[in-house]
Amino acid sequence: AAAAMAPVIDVNLGGCYSVKNHPLSGVTLLQWARLLRARWTQIDILTYWPRLLFLTLMAALNTIGAIADWILYDAKIRAQELNDEPVFVLGHPRTGTTHLHNLLSKDSRFAYANTFQVGFPSSFLSTSWLAPYMGLIMDSTRPMDNMALAWDTPQEDEVAVNQLSSGASPYAPLLFMRREPEFRKFYDFDDCDAEDFARWRDSFVYFLKKIQFAAGGAHRRLLLKSPVHTARVKLLREMFPKATFIFVHRHPYEVFKSAVTMADRYYWQCYLQKPRVEDVQEFILYQGALLHRKYTEDVRGVPEAQKMEVSFEEVTENTVTALSQVYKALGWGKDFARFKPVVEAYSQSLRDFKMNEHKELGEDARAVVRERWKAWFDDLGYTR
Repeated sequence: AAAAMAPVIDVNLGGCYSVKNHPLSGVTLLQWARLLRARWTQIDILTYWPRLLFLTLMAALNTIGAIADWILYDAKIRAQELNDEPVFVLGHPRTGTTHLHNLLSKDSRFAYANTFQVGFPSSFLSTSWLAPYMGLIMDSTRPMDNMALAWDTPQEDEVAVNQLSSGASPYAPLLFMRREPEFRKFYDFDDCDAEDFARWRDSFVYFLKKIQFAAGGAHRRLLLKSPVHTARVKLLREMFPKATFIFVHRHPYEVFKSAVTMADRYYWQCYLQKPRVEDVQEFILYQGALLHRKYTEDVRGVPEAQKMEVSFEEVTENTVTALSQVYKALGWGKDFARFKPVVEAYSQSLRDFKMNEHKELGEDARAVVRERWKAWFDDLGYTR
């Protein structure tokens, strides 16, 4: 079985006292209780009790803000219309989706979810004054690379949905890595029962309405980025027939190296049960294969005017040219002259940014990547 594959990577499985950067820091008591009720026997309590205490304290505080949001804004949020032309940035984790998301977010036509909003999805409207203090529970750069992380940085909507739905998300294995196969149904929902799908869908739509409301209304297009959406193109098109999809890709070896670095530096900060290295490795490999397969199956049905593909190298090395091509392909070309100076200024601000140097893959690891991600090499023309 793939899950029993011997490890070809080495990652830190971490300690139990770290509470920074946890993806459940914004959970409410109700959401936390639902998760605990469903998964209590799977938690390594004696190992992770400091983290459990921290999350319970945060849940109590978050519930106060959530009640305020509910009283003040819930009716307005539920009545909020969504812009019917969202833009989804797609791609496997570690392919440059964050960089492209950050670039596009500089275009004022778009509304996006920021780090504070996805971190505290139930309470961010009434607690926005607390956003500058997020540094107390969050690092100033991302643990897995050197990219800046602040409360107003564009962020992944699935982080919010994972909390709102009490773990009906492919992000939940970061908490329960030994049980990772149980969460695979949440990528595309093909094998999901109606109740679980409704938990995800209702949380997703409500969060998008809340972001749209916070942005001042439906006149601004939502700019959304969560790598797991790469497996959901068919579903997202059913929800938003006018949606646009921008897919970023990168050499599989580089993605795997970067994913291992992310697991080594960040995943251990999330665990509520002690995983094995094999579990982490299988999570990376399975996700990579699934996202690619589902994307290639689903994107064929997307009209040419609503999709664009761009490589990591194009976005990072020739940013202005790459963005110009994206805008032209998607019919936004006439607006690029206005946006170009913003792109140039942002690119200039990153001129001293140093990308991570990752540990080179051994031949055994390269062989596993070639086998498990074969279609990725073949379909996108990457050399082995």
